Amino acid sequence: MSDSFEKRIGIAGAKLLSTSEKRVKKSLRRLGLDVIQQTPVDQGVLVNNWYSSNRQVIRKTTKQADRTGSKSIARLEKAVARFKLGQTFFMSNSVPYARVIEFGMYPNPPQNPTGKTVNGFSRQAPQGIVRIAMQKFKARIKGAS
Repeated sequence: MSDSFEKRIGIAGAKLLSTSEKRVKKSLRRLGLDVIQQTPVDQGVLVNNWYSSNRQVIRKTTKQADRTGSKSIARLEKAVARFKLGQTFFMSNSVPYARVIEFGMYPNPPQNPTGKTVNGFSRQAPQGIVRIAMQKFKARIKGAS
């Protein structure tokens, strides 16, 4: 084989990998934004505790409120920028009540009624956060294929 053919194959392969990585990063970013933007906001602690990483699950929490989710979005953007094909992407929220909101595990009837829950589920996220974002993600992937 000629050197120019091998060189063209190498260039085409590199472009394909670059394009694939860009698409994966775009998909991860959209998934992460869906999770953050669908997170119910009361004081802003839950939405501020989304941590993204391409290295490991981050189990830390902060008590700092951020009703906009901008700090979680910044962490997402940083992790997506570092992401390389072949790595695992992690997104976690270790606030103890995150699981309660995701799966509707509030006491039913409420012990201290506030109007924020119905039948054990958050009024703002009655079908969860991550589960809904994953359904959207799967639909986008199916639509792209």
